Amino acid sequence: MADEGAERAVGELVEAAFQYRGDVTVVTDDGRSLTGYLYNRDARAREPFVQMFEAGSGGEVTIPYRAITDVLLTGRDAAAASARRFEVFQQKSAEQSGTGEDRSRSQAG
Repeated sequence: MADEGAERAVGELVEAAFQYRGDVTVVTDDGRSLTGYLYNRDARAREPFVQMFEAGSGGEVTIPYRAITDVLLTGRDAAAASARRFEVFQQKSAEQSGTGEDRSRSQAG
């Protein structure tokens, strides 16, 4: 039963890494650390696994859940950074639009 709890914990780590959208580091029970983009996972497979593109080489790697001891969010979440830049852009655009409206009203009056 302890294995089920460990697999559930690994599943939660994997799900967080999958949602992260940046590079992650998967640490395995044999001491390896694989860094890359986690693009697929299947917790319902007969042998649950993750698949990732390794950073640098771009090679595809499949790692069974049973071999995973930790998953670290090590890279920059590019999608989150893009969303923040877009929010800043929207704020600046709104501020500039507000300033432009005030100027045109004062010139008209």
